[in-house]
Amino acid sequence: AYLVGLLLLAAPGAHAGRSFEACDGNPATIVFQSMAASPELLRTNSDIQVMVTGHLPDTATSTLDPSLLTVVMDINYCRRPNDCMSVRRFDLPVCMFLNSTGKCEALSPGQAFSVTQSVHLPLHIIRGTYSVEVQVLRTADSQLLSCYSLVEVEVMASLLGNRFRDYADALVAFGMAASASYALGSLFPQFSGGMCPQISGFLCIGVTVGPYCTNLVTHSDVSLLGEFINKVSLAFIGGAAGAEIFLPEFRPILGQMGLQVLSITLCTMSFVTIGLFFLQGSGLLHVPCLEMQPTAMAKFSICLLTSALMTARSPASAIAVIAEMHCHDEDVAKMTLGITVLSDIVVLILFSLCSQFVHIATEGGTFGPAVLMTASVEILTSVVLGALTAQVLRLVLSIRATPRDSLDDEDSSDSDDKEKADEKTHIPSQASVANIEAQERQHAYVAALRSIFVLATLAASFLIAEKASIWSNEMFEMEPLLTCTVAACLCGHDAGRRAALMESLGMWARSVLLPFFTLAGACLQLPGLAKMFPAAVTLVILRMLANFLGTSIGGRMSRRFFPQQRITDRMVNLLWTCLLAQAGVTLGLVIGIQAIPGFKKWSGEFAVLILGVVMLNQMLGPVFCRVGIKAILADPALEDNQECTDRTDPNENSDGEGSEASDRSNSRLTSRTNDNNGERRTSVSGGLYDKLARRKTNSLGPPGDYVRSHALPDQYRE
Repeated sequence: AYLVGLLLLAAPGAHAGRSFEACDGNPATIVFQSMAASPELLRTNSDIQVMVTGHLPDTATSTLDPSLLTVVMDINYCRRPNDCMSVRRFDLPVCMFLNSTGKCEALSPGQAFSVTQSVHLPLHIIRGTYSVEVQVLRTADSQLLSCYSLVEVEVMASLLGNRFRDYADALVAFGMAASASYALGSLFPQFSGGMCPQISGFLCIGVTVGPYCTNLVTHSDVSLLGEFINKVSLAFIGGAAGAEIFLPEFRPILGQMGLQVLSITLCTMSFVTIGLFFLQGSGLLHVPCLEMQPTAMAKFSICLLTSALMTARSPASAIAVIAEMHCHDEDVAKMTLGITVLSDIVVLILFSLCSQFVHIATEGGTFGPAVLMTASVEILTSVVLGALTAQVLRLVLSIRATPRDSLDDEDSSDSDDKEKADEKTHIPSQASVANIEAQERQHAYVAALRSIFVLATLAASFLIAEKASIWSNEMFEMEPLLTCTVAACLCGHDAGRRAALMESLGMWARSVLLPFFTLAGACLQLPGLAKMFPAAVTLVILRMLANFLGTSIGGRMSRRFFPQQRITDRMVNLLWTCLLAQAGVTLGLVIGIQAIPGFKKWSGEFAVLILGVVMLNQMLGPVFCRVGIKAILADPALEDNQECTDRTDPNENSDGEGSEASDRSNSRLTSRTNDNNGERRTSVSGGLYDKLARRKTNSLGPPGDYVRSHALPDQYRE
């Protein structure tokens, strides 16, 4: 941890999660519109600028004389949220606060004011989380006129030695929390009978150890490590989603998939946007991020952004359920996986368009051709950068160590001629076993090095896309997740490198996703979630209804335009149950929203709402998916559906977001046994969570030997 702490000293600055809010019972006689501190990252022994803007309400009956008012500023050190201790208090006349000369004029109704004060942070203060509360009192009788607070203000060390110790301490604390998350999170599938995926355990343990619960991982720890973990994890999530988009697998049902995705997307956008807008507008639903908006158009734009996020899904959850049920070759499984993967591309495009609309609605402007052109340029430049990154990935993945890599390429091509070839079992000699083991070790080293380069390439591409707005003076922006998705997708269509790409991403799955979802749970604001739980449940229900209507319409249209496809009534009516899970891409986009400066005012409440929805969907999604697939396959209208049976072991780990807790839940293998000749055939389809069919026996050679069509003696059977 201390060695990694040295590396993090050169990492991007800590995540500034401060938020500005009104105190409870604020009379708002004087309205503060914003209160901020500059620079973004505050350090000891440095000068900072405090900026306050506000106005006297238009409803004020008379002018207000600032000379009769006093500003009380209370600075508190916080051990955890809502557990703070006052460390300093300032009492200033409002005129001194507004103007260093102490002279000020009366404020008229509707008149705005702006204040900037310079403050020096001393070297010897406690590093950690602070809150600042500002009260405006009438000097004569101490009557409260206004009260606002700036919370979760992080003060970091300026001395290199102290910075190193802070990073190292945060790494140790978070490392222990992540270890507990892995150990305890793996129990969730077991005690739920395989219904709850492991990702749900990661999120719940993260909530437990986070600053809003036990505070084992403090808010300062999250601020120090959060930005680094999020960026690396989001780059990986984008690459993992792109790698799953493999057109040769989906080509036979591509048209049917397109109709389903189009129908589901339109229904989701309509149901969620209109439902959320009218429920909140009528007062039936409390949604703070909408109540903060000044105009109806701003509220509608955020409802539209919410509906765009609701179109995202979780490919890994679908893959895990399909693998556990051993039904990858069934039509319903292919359709479920295809819709899920394609939806992740659609949500990235919708997010770019809706973000531009939210910018205009909340910050001012007009929606016209220029906005559409800006969004198109953003998408196009992201795709171009993704294509360039794909070429770098192809170069990285061209590294070869042993003949085994050639065998990987042969398997990844899924040649029917090779699968039909009959290979006899060969028991190697001791010398050849030693030689193969040496090759295996060499391959493992090279594969590990390749995986590091792959993750570093995706992370670099993510950072370049993220910084494009700054480097271009905000002339254009790029979508980092879309860039990584396009890069992995294009590289994954190279038949000679697909197996190596999947292996490289698979090596990082658990190591990246475990801290990411543990951190997401630790950042969950429990008080805010409790307030917005009804809104989260409402969004989940609206999304379910949209999925049901969308799949029903899409299924009936597919019957008409693709009569050659085997589409039963039960598949049309129950396909929606397989599309509820939602995870990584949604959280990644929410984190991106929080990083946009113009959205700081409401993005915190918005993130709490969406994270609550994701947690509910991730709890319900795998359960509904398993029940739905089982019911569809039990349909008498389907022929030859007995090969797929639910073989889920309640004691078997089920990882909903691609961690490697279980080889079975991360595989997409369909095994068939031919009783006539005793052959065991294993068909393998390429994917991040595929564990290419391998043997592990003591006498047939080391782990990693491929079994394609071997006639095996009884003692060597699995």
